Amino acid sequence: MLTRKQQTLINELTDSLHEEEQSTYTEIVNCLVELGYIHQRNRSYISFKHKTNDRIIAKIRNGDIRIKFFACKNPPEKYIDALRVEMNSSDGQYSMSVPNLDCSPTQNGVIMKKCTLLCNVCTGGGMRYYYKFSDGKELFRCGAYPVLIPDVVENDVKELKRLILEQHNYFLSLA
Repeated sequence: MLTRKQQTLINELTDSLHEEEQSTYTEIVNCLVELGYIHQRNRSYISFKHKTNDRIIAKIRNGDIRIKFFACKNPPEKYIDALRVEMNSSDGQYSMSVPNLDCSPTQNGVIMKKCTLLCNVCTGGGMRYYYKFSDGKELFRCGAYPVLIPDVVENDVKELKRLILEQHNYFLSLA
């Protein structure tokens, strides 16, 4: 059950969207609320933080959605591309080259590795994104920050909800 303030916030979000986006984002928001995430304004985004573990899983604003999905197995190529774009464009802000000392294997389809940094911002249970590019370059990206998923449309909702649920279950396993 949403409070009046929370419902107003959701209405503001959906009212700011184009008509074709409204049902898509409403379905995503409803999924997050059903999983126990409470939404609140956080600067220009609406953040979705779980009521029992205090972990933010998603941020949404005017047609932009950012989610955490580092614990997900076999994310669709669209999400891998979004991760790759963020890793390449962040100028090292949240990404870094994999240290030569880290030779730990990853299973096929897994994009998560244990973080060995002590940065005091981790909200991912000490885990981070990992990606190996086709040229052999390997990068880590901090798991504390959601990744921008571009051009979310109605056809993406099923996979997006799967990723949210998988990440959610990982967060619950940390409690």
